Amino acid sequence: MYLHRPKTLVVGLDGSPASRGAFAQAMILAASLRGRLVAVAVVPGLGGLERIGRERERRELLRPYEEALAEAGEAAAAASLPLKKVIETGEAFERLVDVAEAEEASLVVIGDARRAYMERVLLGRNVAKVIGYSPCDVLVVPEGTALDFSRVVTAVDGSRQSLAAAGRALGLAAAYGGTLAVVSVLDVPVDRHLIYGIFEDIKRRALVATGAVAKAAKARGVAADVLLLEGSPYRGIASFARDACAGCLVLGSYGKSGLRRLLLGSVAERVLALAPCPVLVVKAAPGDPDAIAGDADEALGAEAE
Repeated sequence: MYLHRPKTLVVGLDGSPASRGAFAQAMILAASLRGRLVAVAVVPGLGGLERIGRERERRELLRPYEEALAEAGEAAAAASLPLKKVIETGEAFERLVDVAEAEEASLVVIGDARRAYMERVLLGRNVAKVIGYSPCDVLVVPEGTALDFSRVVTAVDGSRQSLAAAGRALGLAAAYGGTLAVVSVLDVPVDRHLIYGIFEDIKRRALVATGAVAKAAKARGVAADVLLLEGSPYRGIASFARDACAGCLVLGSYGKSGLRRLLLGSVAERVLALAPCPVLVVKAAPGDPDAIAGDADEALGAEAE
């Protein structure tokens, strides 16, 4: 698996079934990568209790987080995995990101509780904030799902961020002997005749992007399926992942500069709310070198000549 060195996985724990599931998947990854785990529990609202001397209430609030860390410690010890336990207070996403930066993490792993769609969109904003501010890739594990790299799915839209994610997806499929499915969903305008040229250009770029991924997969001996769909991007991506029996969905992120878009109902956020499997969000800044993006640029340049 292509992750930035050192291979340190930071996992958010809060005692919920979703966070337990995320830690279980992180343990499997850590064993595969020969990496180390850092379990982080963030307790909210302790400051006021400490100031007014309500020690009993403070201890009660701390208890589930301490128990979650203790449980994680036992599981890691049983699997002979190195684990560092950290307990923090404050905003969960801020403290988790702080620890990830301090530990020079390769990956942040967080769970996502199963809820009704709109509730997941609204309450998943902390997940969105972790993704937006994280210094590294983020793996979101929906409650009740498990990682399986035998069938990796990625979505591309022609942007360098999506192509960087496709490169990571291809690396995963190659490393774990899996297959790759690539989807690009075109958001069809209400009246495509009015902006026919624009839509055709978007479609052409999508074909070039998916073709570049397919070419890279062939070069690495990875079986890859490519599909272009029309319709709602987030629904199309989530439905495709479900129909393809994806074990991991890989998406691109625009980094901190794209946080506002992520928090305002972006495609990525909505896909996360519907995802049938763990989602790896790849952090890539504009201008980061990427072979697939280079191939796509070359193909588009050749067409323009």
